[in-house]
Amino acid sequence: MPAPLKIIQCGTGIAGKEALGAILERPDLTLAGLLVHSAENAGRDAASFVGAPDCGVIATRDVATLVATPTDAVLYMLLVPDLDAICAFLASGKNVITTAGFMYPAWNKPEADAKLRAACAAGGSSFYVSGVNPGFVDEILPLTLSLLSREWETVTITEYADCSTYPSPPMLFDVMGFAKTPEDIAAGRVADMSVMTDFFAASVASLAHGLGLALDEVRQTREFVTAAQGFDIGAGRIEAGTIAGQRWRWAGVVAGVERIVQQTYWIVAFDLGEGWPQTGEMEGDVRWTVTIEGNPALRCTFETRPSFAPGTPARGANTSGTATAMAAVNALRPVVEAPAGLLTAIDLPQPRWRG
Repeated sequence: MPAPLKIIQCGTGIAGKEALGAILERPDLTLAGLLVHSAENAGRDAASFVGAPDCGVIATRDVATLVATPTDAVLYMLLVPDLDAICAFLASGKNVITTAGFMYPAWNKPEADAKLRAACAAGGSSFYVSGVNPGFVDEILPLTLSLLSREWETVTITEYADCSTYPSPPMLFDVMGFAKTPEDIAAGRVADMSVMTDFFAASVASLAHGLGLALDEVRQTREFVTAAQGFDIGAGRIEAGTIAGQRWRWAGVVAGVERIVQQTYWIVAFDLGEGWPQTGEMEGDVRWTVTIEGNPALRCTFETRPSFAPGTPARGANTSGTATAMAAVNALRPVVEAPAGLLTAIDLPQPRWRG
């Protein structure tokens, strides 16, 4: 077995904790540092975030200290990415894998693309973006399915997510806009979601790049459905007339024709109307479908669950969070071994679990 990779973990949210736990338990990885966002978390032993025995690595908010720490790679999983911090890690010779954004920045973030490329060149390092979606579902899975195609016409990736049990009021209400009115959105009274929407638009462009397709544009639309009556969810109250469902759509267009479509149905209740998820259609919190129209036409439905076996004990409360984390963790060694630069899925070996 090759020597364990030394890893810095950035972030201790849902996916960040899953990644941290995996680093601590795997013999091929060694935790070298932990970056946290809040002052109250600084100074804690890293293992305390996942309920494990102390490991001797102390959480810090000091990026400069971690940049100076000898490591092979950084897992950057903070909610909002800090481009300067990421570039500092890259320029110091550390490979960076993130779930936070900057996927295929050549499409919609040319200044960030230039900075990332310069940092990779300075450090001889690589930068890679992954996750469950964007990431696996809208890049690796369609590329894998395309291996079965003689020809393809369109690719559509659809996400259905029941957010009613998500425990974060700030994320659901202040960022995503649930429990607000469409008028609140139109008037700008909800936080700008450009980091997230840019992420999905870039993921469409990244898949097009992988399929050898030059897009003319990515069109973005958003529509809402409101609650007919008030009800409570895990994060709080949804009043009648406020947003209970939203559909985002990003369409990659060539010569006026939509060739790649990524769409998300985010809801906090079922049976919101025609075309929206109905009661009984989903057993878990999230479901994705990837459809390729072509020769042959192909469709894959993808879900994450604690188990598909009846009576099997649950292994975790947030399986999509685990999947997001492991998409990054399992890419560590391929990224470390890859040539320096900005990477997409087509630059890495066919993925598989290497336990």
